[in-house]
Amino acid sequence: MTKKPIVGPTGKFPQGKLERGDEGELNIAMFIFKGQVRIEFGKPIAWLAMPPHVAKDFAERILEHAAKIINVEKK
Repeated sequence: MTKKPIVGPTGKFPQGKLERGDEGELNIAMFIFKGQVRIEFGKPIAWLAMPPHVAKDFAERILEHAAKIINVEKK
């Protein structure tokens, strides 16, 4: 059995504060759950910002999870 990762705010601002409403870094979890790509943020969020290289990695991870689901459905 795998442990559920810790998600939610870290209290850190690794990119500095972007604006007054910036609540800082957020640990997230992404996994496949009942045939869906599930992303857990650990708290309600109004917006999400990330450097371009992180956004690219995030998008690639979503696509990888989606491909796994699609490949399972094809079998």
